[in-house]
Amino acid sequence: MKEGFKSYLDSVELSSVTVKDNIERIYRYASTLCPEKIVDIFVSDFIKDDGSREYGSLWFFSQSYVMEARNFRNEIEYDIDVAKLHGWVAYYRAHIKDYDFNEASVKSRIMLEVFNVDTVSCEFKASGVNCDKLNSIIQTYIRKNILDETTI
Repeated sequence: MKEGFKSYLDSVELSSVTVKDNIERIYRYASTLCPEKIVDIFVSDFIKDDGSREYGSLWFFSQSYVMEARNFRNEIEYDIDVAKLHGWVAYYRAHIKDYDFNEASVKSRIMLEVFNVDTVSCEFKASGVNCDKLNSIIQTYIRKNILDETTI
């Protein structure tokens, strides 16, 4: 797994050896399933009412594919979806709180829903500094893959 991925995981407080071992294992599985080299990673997270951080799905990106591992903290079995991204995005919606798309604060939140024409959807959540990473994902993978209306 890329060193940059490891530092990102540390930044979202996923630094325990067990969790990193699980993510490393899922990365190897996803690399086997994806026909291209994995170039990016994202972990959905949100802050619960009690102030604790909850994690959703683990996401990997290549230039043309997105992979989701929904139960990445499970040490026994993994569920990995692979979808082609190129021209896949028909619509996306972002709910933004206390974020200016320049620099995140501890109060920053983004919830992003992405849909394709076949009603398949993805949901990404980010809190605090993870909003900067989700913004990067939006700019790099989501915006550039919105469908041209002539292809629908």
